[in-house]
Amino acid sequence: MTFRQHTKFSKAILALCFILFVAGIVSICIVDDDATQSRLAFQTFEVALMIFLIFVPDILHRIMRVKIPALMEIIFVAFNFCCLILGDVADFYGRIPWWDSMEHGMSGVLLGILGYVIINTFNSVEGNKFRYSPLFVSMWVISFALAVGSLWEILEFITDGLFGLNSQQFMEGSGTFDTSVPLVGHEALRDTMEDLMLDFAGSLLVSVIGYFDLKRQRKGIADLTLDTDDETTSEEGKEASGKAD
Repeated sequence: MTFRQHTKFSKAILALCFILFVAGIVSICIVDDDATQSRLAFQTFEVALMIFLIFVPDILHRIMRVKIPALMEIIFVAFNFCCLILGDVADFYGRIPWWDSMEHGMSGVLLGILGYVIINTFNSVEGNKFRYSPLFVSMWVISFALAVGSLWEILEFITDGLFGLNSQQFMEGSGTFDTSVPLVGHEALRDTMEDLMLDFAGSLLVSVIGYFDLKRQRKGIADLTLDTDDETTSEEGKEASGKAD
């Protein structure tokens, strides 16, 4: 895994996350209050998760031999930075009431685009006999976005239960670390359902645009694919043949 494969933006975010991670470890060792230590430990874990996510494009490159376009990497890193670092560590979820809704609306759009990338890459494989209709592809995009969104809500539910957090905002306050009075009945479900509806709305917008792109055979969202790293594969093939000789 080579560091030079990252964009300058990703390198800057990575450097910032390393600083935050070290600061988090030091803060945990200094603070005596158990509640504050638990909060700092969770935030430090999220910083570590952010560092791992920055290397996901490299992992995909090594395992699947696919090239992640620079623009997609920047969007991926920026989105996760807004969710994990700004949202939780900097507590934008508590300070800015509409931050969570904005994130889920964006995630619906990004997951919708990713859905097109996945199915288009599969369709572009040489020798593939399947060619899906524009309607099927659009439905797949929505289903993919909702599936990932549901998994995220499950993860939030689990972390809320394990760490006593308010990720699903079932408390009266809107912050992740809010421990005020719990909501009841319909109101306790509002945040989760709004998040899923925003995921649906964002992916629906992308699927409609992609549908007409496919119907009219225009280049656009529905034309996005991941390229395989043929150069790397061929170089490794040459090295292997040279060793065999």
